[in-house]
Amino acid sequence: MRILMISWEYPPHMVGGLGRHVADLAPRLAADGIELTILTTWAAGASQQQTVAPNLHVFRVPIMERSVDIVARIGDATETFLQVAHHIWHTTGGFDIVHVHDWLLADVAITLKHHYQRPLVATIHATERGRMRGDISSPESLAIDTIEWRLTYEAWRVVVCSYFMVTQLMSDFSLPLDKIDMIPNGVVMPSMPHDNAAQRLMFRQRYQPNDAPLLFGIGRLVFEKGWHVLIRALAKLRFAYPEARLVLAGVGEYRSELERNARELDVFDAVTFTGFIADFERNGLYASADIAVFPSLYEPFGIVALEAMALRCPVVVSDTGGLREVVSANRTGILVDSDNAESLVAGLKYTLDHHNLTHQRIESAFEEARITYAWETIAAGTAAVYGRVVADWQKGSWGTNK
Repeated sequence: MRILMISWEYPPHMVGGLGRHVADLAPRLAADGIELTILTTWAAGASQQQTVAPNLHVFRVPIMERSVDIVARIGDATETFLQVAHHIWHTTGGFDIVHVHDWLLADVAITLKHHYQRPLVATIHATERGRMRGDISSPESLAIDTIEWRLTYEAWRVVVCSYFMVTQLMSDFSLPLDKIDMIPNGVVMPSMPHDNAAQRLMFRQRYQPNDAPLLFGIGRLVFEKGWHVLIRALAKLRFAYPEARLVLAGVGEYRSELERNARELDVFDAVTFTGFIADFERNGLYASADIAVFPSLYEPFGIVALEAMALRCPVVVSDTGGLREVVSANRTGILVDSDNAESLVAGLKYTLDHHNLTHQRIESAFEEARITYAWETIAAGTAAVYGRVVADWQKGSWGTNK
């Protein structure tokens, strides 16, 4: 089976969880015998054409980012992507399925679907209505929402990563349940980044020189991730733990606002804003922190929680969206009320104050990540969707004579 997978993000062009999902899923699909070609955005230092592994080929498209408006930038890039896609299609002999991730290159995927009459699969990682908490009144949000609706309408099958997203697409886009496949994100089980306790302590002291709690959060610095709630909670937590510190990793337009929040609450010196960090640094922080905290207001899945669980870092997360599916309350982590600093403080203190119970949750969470969220399982589920789509397409007349 031959798949053209279209994604705005793929290493080294990484912004959020979408890129990580594609990067981890693709090699497993290729290893299972699916011939996979990825069409993505070029980034500095990357090859425009690359064979990553047997059955896995990547084509990166250079684009001109002349506008700050994301919708306009995508529109400018569409024709260039289509030119490259047509070249790939004709030189490789074509594909059985076009599989696109999220709205950004939806117009490219939909155009290819109709031009070559091949079925379209769409993975929806998040929606604009969710990101904006229902407010799509701005022209940009309305445009994105319209593209998302059209993509779910045009797709043969729609894949989402949580049951929360199933209900959201049914509600927001009137998508029928029998058109949706729920396949969760997975996690790569890493080796521990520190060989011994001395190495762990040396790493930890770069961020927390005192024998006091170290909190870690990672993700895009945007409003819906709830980092402002975490900064408020840190200020309250420091009444009980005066030297508690927070490391916040990630980039985004909300950073200056978060820095302002931290100064107003007199915790700016207790927060380290790292910006983007490499995977080895991220893993070192998971393995060194006392708690990984994800206080999202909106979260379709929450792969960062899985990453923490895989490195035996206790997790405290908002009881919202896909996070409540990834983290089982009081068994693999602590769930707290969303957008509630007092509830978050209570969850943090409970984790710090009850070491034996926290250790039990750590071990349960590790096993959950290792068994339930293995990428091999996720790849098998994705391949099964491909198989059903091709079988259904072959039963009809649309495109089967081409």
